[in-house]
Amino acid sequence: MALQVNSSLPKGRIAALDYGREPENYPWRRVLLAALLVIAFLSSGSESLPKTFGLTRYFLGAAPPPRGPIDWSPCGNGFECGYLAVPLDYQNATAGTAVLSVGRYLATNKSRLGSIFVNPGGPGGSGVNFLYRAGPQLSEVFDGAYDIVSWDPRGINNTTPRVECFEDKRAQDLYYLENDSALEFANLTDPAELERLRSQIRTSNAESKLLAQLCHENSGETLRHVGTTTVVRDLEYFSSVVEGKDTPVNYAGFSYGKWQLGIGTAIGAYFVNLFPDRVGRVLIDGVVDPLLWANVPAYTWGPIDFIDSEKAFQNFVESCVKAGPDRCVLANNATGASQLNRKIRTLLLELSKHPLPVPHSTRPGLLRGSDVRDAIFSGMYRPRGWPGLARLLEAALSGDGAPILNLKQGGLNLSDTTSPQTTGSAIYAVTCTDGPPLANKYSDEEVVDLLVNAAVDTYDRSSTMFAGLAAEPICFHWKARASERFTGPFNSSLANPILIIGNTADVTYLSACNAQVVNGLLANDSRLLIQDGAGHCSLAQVSLCTGKVLREYFLEGKLPTNGKVCGTTEILFPPSPSDSIDGSILGHDAALFDMEGVESAEDVKLLKAMKAFDWRPANGPAVTLTALDKAGTETRTERKWLVNTVNMMQRSLFDFRPLTSLIIWVQPGVYAPEKKLWLNTS
Repeated sequence: MALQVNSSLPKGRIAALDYGREPENYPWRRVLLAALLVIAFLSSGSESLPKTFGLTRYFLGAAPPPRGPIDWSPCGNGFECGYLAVPLDYQNATAGTAVLSVGRYLATNKSRLGSIFVNPGGPGGSGVNFLYRAGPQLSEVFDGAYDIVSWDPRGINNTTPRVECFEDKRAQDLYYLENDSALEFANLTDPAELERLRSQIRTSNAESKLLAQLCHENSGETLRHVGTTTVVRDLEYFSSVVEGKDTPVNYAGFSYGKWQLGIGTAIGAYFVNLFPDRVGRVLIDGVVDPLLWANVPAYTWGPIDFIDSEKAFQNFVESCVKAGPDRCVLANNATGASQLNRKIRTLLLELSKHPLPVPHSTRPGLLRGSDVRDAIFSGMYRPRGWPGLARLLEAALSGDGAPILNLKQGGLNLSDTTSPQTTGSAIYAVTCTDGPPLANKYSDEEVVDLLVNAAVDTYDRSSTMFAGLAAEPICFHWKARASERFTGPFNSSLANPILIIGNTADVTYLSACNAQVVNGLLANDSRLLIQDGAGHCSLAQVSLCTGKVLREYFLEGKLPTNGKVCGTTEILFPPSPSDSIDGSILGHDAALFDMEGVESAEDVKLLKAMKAFDWRPANGPAVTLTALDKAGTETRTERKWLVNTVNMMQRSLFDFRPLTSLIIWVQPGVYAPEKKLWLNTS
């Protein structure tokens, strides 16, 4: 049903519909602000938004004056959201401003200890989307004693200016459909296969040159102001606004690296060395080596990065066989882990030579070895999802390529001409400007030689399965240089010691080894914890031991002995909950955990909180905006425009032609962080 919105606005929480300062050349904006706004609620016929929104009032004119640097607005279910203006360039006061999209999940414990600023990794991950997905779970891990605070880093999601490389989402999808060539090879000890690889890298290099040119044409000056050093200065300023400039900064950073989709441990390492006197309780988990990150070209990292990737894959096959066919369908294909490993690798080699026709996928196509490899690599991030990965591989081994091909094609929507593009290319903007400059230093054929050597080196030294991911050309063509680039030193004396965690089988890079490097650099000011498990970052696989260390550190300031090793509690390929033992203190969840060491109700609470933490996107509403002209005909916007995700809606920036009405339709749907919850014109 439709709800007329006029001067008698419904009572409730406030979300400011703030159109910003009126440009002098757009006097018609006043017409828009005075326009009729009709909101139609299609979910259960209610005249109020679903509780997950926390929004029931809109200002249809000038927004109320801000209550401080951040005008926090309630955004439902314990969340608050807002925006923070920061210098675009901290080295040049005349350069203008950037606007950070920020959010926080409020502490639930009356004995509040402050704020923990969190970043999910990447570089390129949206902190606000991460907060929406994981804020309540992280809060529970820390006993509700902290506000969990995050932000969209420079160029990403709803922080402006954004890193955009295309005109719209459709153009972006078309580019990746036509120009995202994955490398295929069977055996790099074969000269013919090596020449085949060289030919593919020539194509990949040209595609990367094209993407870099598009990014520079569409984002220009923005690309100079998205580097990790600038993001760390944002964090320091943000924390000063939220908690005070003299308050120690508490921070939890996860990941960072070109293989991950999301930013955190490099931010942590940079922060504690740029602002050592402001260090409070700081966690870096899933560690990148900051010396390598800042000083060594990314294309050379493969021989180191993929050693743990192979460990994670071996862990996968061994756990599958151990679980048996009832819990891992893939175990039907082998009598032991070695045999299963060989079968999967043989499948990749065969598909690299002879792709499998798949007539009944979402879009009929060919399943290639690289598609299976990429599915395996993505699956290694999340051991909790290994039963699903096993089903994908079982189907492929049985000759059905549709499940994996559908997964690959799922993010493309070529009929969508209105959604703003994602900011996924920010990963290149950060990686390439953080590292040493490579643009214009080599000819195209020299670039090809360097990348072929990098792939072969990775194949020989660390991974025959994932070596094809090592040859990334784009930084050779990235002309933008960071307005400020920190390269060390990374061994400052800190105000407080930090906690460093690395997994023994992290898919992205040598997490445990890198954790030891950072621990060595900060020998007097850090403690190292090694989690003996797979997945990306410690929370990928629940460990009661690790959880207790985290709680003691953030709640009491206690640190473990340096080099402490924690096993994992979560069972891989768990049995059905119905198989759990009656009377267990975990109830139906007992089938998911190794019960050794679980002694109290507090242990149970912590296990459940850590189990609830997930990197996957949450579900949420999908929103579409329709614009009508005076004749009632749908019209299109002429300029790019942006609106914050619905769960964090505070401000909207529209560039419309003169209109007399707007209609917003709220419909149930699925929320994916890379697609965001945009208000789309159609």
